[in-house]
Amino acid sequence: MNKKLMIGLAAGFATAACLAAAKKCQSGPSPDMWVKMREKMEQMPEDFPPRMMFDNVETTKANTEEILNLLRRDVSERDHMAAAAT
Repeated sequence: MNKKLMIGLAAGFATAACLAAAKKCQSGPSPDMWVKMREKMEQMPEDFPPRMMFDNVETTKANTEEILNLLRRDVSERDHMAAAAT
């Protein structure tokens, strides 16, 4: 009985640890970390590979947001046109 209890407790703790780690990973980095990283990257030369990668990530994030906003606007316009047609 004790062996089964110990195995169950170990499995429970392992599950709790996995859930906590997964929750922490989903939250992503804090905004303060990005601000600090941006300040450090601005001090680096423009042709330094980490700076180039950081700039590319920032550009990709901005482009993605713009694309998502355009898609949302297109969907809302289509919904308004469909509502007006009925």
